[in-house]
Amino acid sequence: MSLCRIALIDDHTLFSAAFGTLMGQLRPDCRIDVFDDPIAFLKSDAHPSDYDLFILDLVMQRMNGLSLLASLRQQAPRCRVLMLSGVGTEPPISDMRRLGAKGFVHKSDDSEVLLGAIDAILAGKTCFPSLDADPEDADEERVYLTPSDRTLPGLAPRQLEVLNLIANGETNKAIADRLQISENTVKSHLKAIFEALGERTRTGCVRTAQTLGLIG
Repeated sequence: MSLCRIALIDDHTLFSAAFGTLMGQLRPDCRIDVFDDPIAFLKSDAHPSDYDLFILDLVMQRMNGLSLLASLRQQAPRCRVLMLSGVGTEPPISDMRRLGAKGFVHKSDDSEVLLGAIDAILAGKTCFPSLDADPEDADEERVYLTPSDRTLPGLAPRQLEVLNLIANGETNKAIADRLQISENTVKSHLKAIFEALGERTRTGCVRTAQTLGLIG
């Protein structure tokens, strides 16, 4: 039996450690790679096609799970993704489905629920709460997109870093110093961000990015 490769991208170290231990005990045929920084993962040599399954936390400091999901699916449209969340608010299931996630599990659920979702998705099924009765969910190739949906802009990891620094009120010089790049490079990134978001001002970019969930 070939080794199943799973990537967990979650900046909550306690959960990541517990998940790694659980999988090591109950799924020894799975290799778990844990990443605590979504932007660092996107900038690494790893590629989405290297993994059988991605497990993404919905809420992370540097990049939320929906934005990461969109980036992964741009690189590898067939990659399988399970979303997680520990927050008490209603999860954005429709957005997860629209962007191509295969399932969702809340972190408060029992380990059997999480393992069941992993097994279901690896078997080509989907696993969303209260939605599994939909027979169309069994179609592995289904991508939940409609013409009216607004797709997330494809910003590079460095551009997302610049965008987060803009949201914090940093100047071009401060951004250049922080990222150890030239101010001209910062301006190039800003131009790309403006074009991707369809905005002409820094404030407009931040507002649009927050609306789309690209930044917190």
